[in-house]
Amino acid sequence: MFLSTQKKLIESTQNKDILCKIEDVCLQVIISLTQNKTPELVFPRHSDWNQLKFKETVVIDTSSDNVPMTKVKLDSPQSVKKFATMLKILNIIYTLIQEDRFCTKRDIFYQYPDLYQRQSSVDLIIDDIACMLKIPRWQLHILATSKGLVAGNLQFEDAKGTQIDCQHATQGVQIAAHTKDMQNIQTQANFVLVVEKDATFQKLMSSNFCQKMAPCILITGKGFPDNGTRLMLKQLWMTFKLPIFLLVDADPHGIEIMAVYKYGSKRQAYDNIHLAVPTIEWIGILPEDIHRLHIPESALSAMSDRDLQKCVSLKRRPYFCHDETMLAQIDLLLEIKKKAEIQCLDAVSSHYLCDVYLPSRLSLVMFSTSV
Repeated sequence: MFLSTQKKLIESTQNKDILCKIEDVCLQVIISLTQNKTPELVFPRHSDWNQLKFKETVVIDTSSDNVPMTKVKLDSPQSVKKFATMLKILNIIYTLIQEDRFCTKRDIFYQYPDLYQRQSSVDLIIDDIACMLKIPRWQLHILATSKGLVAGNLQFEDAKGTQIDCQHATQGVQIAAHTKDMQNIQTQANFVLVVEKDATFQKLMSSNFCQKMAPCILITGKGFPDNGTRLMLKQLWMTFKLPIFLLVDADPHGIEIMAVYKYGSKRQAYDNIHLAVPTIEWIGILPEDIHRLHIPESALSAMSDRDLQKCVSLKRRPYFCHDETMLAQIDLLLEIKKKAEIQCLDAVSSHYLCDVYLPSRLSLVMFSTSV
């Protein structure tokens, strides 16, 4: 009861802080108008990795003067519509917080589809508002539709107090978009395995991976992870200090997904500190596995020009440029000009992933960690 009351007090304080920040933004607009000045909304523009700094390897925002600022002005033909849209969404956020309600980004789009035109426009504006207010996006009461799944040794309660036990899920439990729907978490797991794709997650579920490797937790973000999945992973790491391992494709897309989980993203530099898990470990599929496991050519795909350019770009990322192990894996992709999906292991054996590859990799990394 005490923890519940304390949490409500913290949320109430956070909400008051957000409301005050929105009021201050609107007040500055009014003051500018009364003084015959052009109102403008200003926020950092993170267009270059070198403009960001790191805290314990996590990509974070910086107040450095080196970060260029975006100015959305009322008198500019290029930005007047965005100015009005930002104020409109600020108004929606203000009302949601006052009424203690939540909605999805999709809900906002369908309120005024002619105004927003594209869902992506709404998404970007919400990110810009969060950056301007310096508030984590999920605290604005606007949630992205959750897509992640979780299974294994994990129990929690949703906002209504319903008990959920992920051990009984045959295809995984939908990860909540907000931590309010994931309270009183309990687990006896020894580790967490995050897999890139839903197809791999379902294959492991049908192969009884969670039972064979019990006690453990299995998660997928279905590609690039949503904030709900990243928040859950961060919470498991912070609360239970569990080792977290990642299984992605041996291609630049998979490597970037790994980097988002581990280091964070440029676009959400202001709230990566709440999302990134710097100790996460990439256990496969590694580019070196292609030759080591004698994966047949028929199970591989040629790297496109875009893939090759992505590899070169990844090597320049601040979090990779001094990581010799990671650079060697990326260089190997550039050398062989081939990429491999997790499913390539089926070419070895249909049971190889669950019964051989993952048990051996997990045993190796967990032994090396414990030594």
